[in-house]
Amino acid sequence: MDFNKAYITKLLDLYDDGETTLEQERDLKSYFASESYDKDFEPYALLFSYFETESKTTSKIKLDVESPKPNKFLWLNIAASIVVVIGAVWFFTYYEKQQDMQEARIAFEKTQNALNFLSFNMNEGLEKLEYIEVFNTQKNKIIK
Repeated sequence: MDFNKAYITKLLDLYDDGETTLEQERDLKSYFASESYDKDFEPYALLFSYFETESKTTSKIKLDVESPKPNKFLWLNIAASIVVVIGAVWFFTYYEKQQDMQEARIAFEKTQNALNFLSFNMNEGLEKLEYIEVFNTQKNKIIK
């Protein structure tokens, strides 16, 4: 396939922006693999040749799959987790107890205010009864 410099420049601009299609990347790959590329594109030629050689290499590293070594701090992590859970439970119960105490305190104050109001009204009523009692004794004296 015959590639002109303007077309390759356009493809390289698209490649740099990450907007090339797979077909356009194949064109670039074949252009730089042909060794008849323009010397202005030398850095790209090196890049594409590197990609080509690296795609053919295979890893010779043998992965040694062993059972994982036990973590030295496994028990410490477990103990810390338990302490955190126990602390959270204690805090939750303490918080609920404080809320119950606050509600009981409010209920006590309301009840105390209601009883004070009732006591005040009863005392006023008893004062009025004393006048009625004096009136009754006077009436009884007059009627007899």
